[in-house]
Amino acid sequence: MKEFLWKKFVKDYENYKDPEVRAGYTKLTGTLGVIVNSVLCVAKIILGFMINSIAVVADGFHDLADSLAACITLIAARISRKPADEKHPYGHARAEYLASLLVAAIIFVVGYQLLRSSIDKCIHPEETQFSWIMVGFMVFAILLKGSQALFTIATGKHIKSLPVIAAGTDNRNDVITSIVIVIGMLVHHFAGLNLDGYMGCLVSAFILYSGFNILRETIQPLLGEPPEKETVDEMRAIIMEQPEILNTHDIIIYNYGPGRTFASFHAEVDSKSDMLTVHSVIDQIERDLKDRMNIEAVGHMDPVVIDDPIRIQIEDVLNRAIPDMDGVESFHDVRIVPGKEHLNVIFDVVLRPEALAKKDEIAEKLTEVIRAEGDNYHVIINFDQAFV
Repeated sequence: MKEFLWKKFVKDYENYKDPEVRAGYTKLTGTLGVIVNSVLCVAKIILGFMINSIAVVADGFHDLADSLAACITLIAARISRKPADEKHPYGHARAEYLASLLVAAIIFVVGYQLLRSSIDKCIHPEETQFSWIMVGFMVFAILLKGSQALFTIATGKHIKSLPVIAAGTDNRNDVITSIVIVIGMLVHHFAGLNLDGYMGCLVSAFILYSGFNILRETIQPLLGEPPEKETVDEMRAIIMEQPEILNTHDIIIYNYGPGRTFASFHAEVDSKSDMLTVHSVIDQIERDLKDRMNIEAVGHMDPVVIDDPIRIQIEDVLNRAIPDMDGVESFHDVRIVPGKEHLNVIFDVVLRPEALAKKDEIAEKLTEVIRAEGDNYHVIINFDQAFV
């Protein structure tokens, strides 16, 4: 069913990494969210007041918050598609994250106000009216909202869109709260226990919890989180497709919002290669990353003297020493530069974030194992941080 809707309403739906196609997916889920949540919101609030149920009214206002969230997501999707300009050279794709923050704020306000009303209803309970019609409507709402939640989450995962996944997760939470409300109605009808105020508190708690989750999931990419392993592996594979590339390292991927990814990388090549040819190869890699991954990439060339016996010796020493060191990711750019009285052994060591404070200790250990191979080796270590 989901693939039928994607194919029906999203142009070029298979090319979901393209910003325009992603916007089509977002527009589909957003429009569906506005329609479903608006209908349920109006119906629940009216019926909730008719049977004097704060829990049902609270659930209706939750749907209202979801409808507003869907509207905001649609607006943000439109803004995020705006091209780069003088003040925003990396585009406007992060508008989706700002939209998620606004949605979280709305949900917090709605949840807080409904929690206050529900607590008051617990302190001053009022009799509610039981209606099988209301129970039937809530069951219908659960099925409708559940279908929407499954579709929205599946779409969000398909295009890897945090705001869409957040919207779907919030819809899923709505289903849970609606089920709780129906249970409360049945308990009141058959056991005579008026749990309406308490059910309202529970619904309000779910609303606040969903707002917290959206806030948490949105803050992470704004602060800067590591790229997915699949993205790094695919980028590395594309770079290594060129036979002139011996190895790649210092891959850094920057995210400026969905569909706006920038990257840089270093590519090792034989120092005896023709530089014009290598330059052309690096340009081709950058084009391939743009065409196949929609990544704006910049490559740097690192020439390597591949037949230098001392370099080979040092690499062998490092390959044996580094796996035993906590926090050391890898090494690269081993270079042997003759000096007047010694040989300069220069290389880079990549550290994971937790090992950055151990630079001196790591440098001392690596210097010791290399100096054991030759007293005239002068070790110079450059430390890099692992960003992927």
